[in-house]
Amino acid sequence: MNKGKKKTSKVRIYVDILFFTLMILVLIPQTTGIPIHEWASFIILIPFYIHLIINWNWIATNSTKFFKKNPNKTRFDYILNWSLFLLMILVTVSGIVISEAALPLFGIHFEPDPFWSQIHTISATLFMVILGIHLALHWRWIVGAFSKFNFKSDVHHLTAVGEIITKHKRQLLLLTVISVLLSLAFWTLTYSDWADSFRINSETGNGENSNDMPQNWMVYILPFVKVTVLIVVPALIFNGITRIKNKIWKS
Repeated sequence: MNKGKKKTSKVRIYVDILFFTLMILVLIPQTTGIPIHEWASFIILIPFYIHLIINWNWIATNSTKFFKKNPNKTRFDYILNWSLFLLMILVTVSGIVISEAALPLFGIHFEPDPFWSQIHTISATLFMVILGIHLALHWRWIVGAFSKFNFKSDVHHLTAVGEIITKHKRQLLLLTVISVLLSLAFWTLTYSDWADSFRINSETGNGENSNDMPQNWMVYILPFVKVTVLIVVPALIFNGITRIKNKIWKS
């Protein structure tokens, strides 16, 4: 591995650690509180896009080879990654629409919308499930990368972040444009009949079967349990299915 690739690989580890840490904070709003949840949701976009441009060669290569002869595992990984990207955009857009702390600080206010609140919850849940499968798919790389990771000797590689962004500024611009277009496309759901019918049903059922979270230490623990289950269980199931499939093919 040449120095450039080694440096990029080390930066990727730091970026992924930052992304995963922020993701946990974002996924437990009951524990962190709404302000931290919302600001972390905006900050997490930085390591998210850096992660994408670091892996741009893989994205570009498999985009051109998708309909050609390509391993099923690679094709599945490609679809999975795009699913994560779409869900990330949807979670962000829905989070902006229902913002209670970050945007009001700048004088931007949206009317409470039960449709987008539900979309935010559903998309975040799906993101956790697919993230678990994504981690299982790349588990060997994760273990291998961290086995060679040394914080003290590798931290200086973070200076390469600027170089990576500058080198991939066109790709970053393209991702930004795609994200904006997808955001606008998702935003049009606001005016759909589906959204209106959802709001009517939500108002009709408002107040029924309402169960308040217990106001004790459990309110801080349960979100961690939920995130752990939604990420780990799909990862274990996917890993188990993969092992069984590999044994069948070998036999």
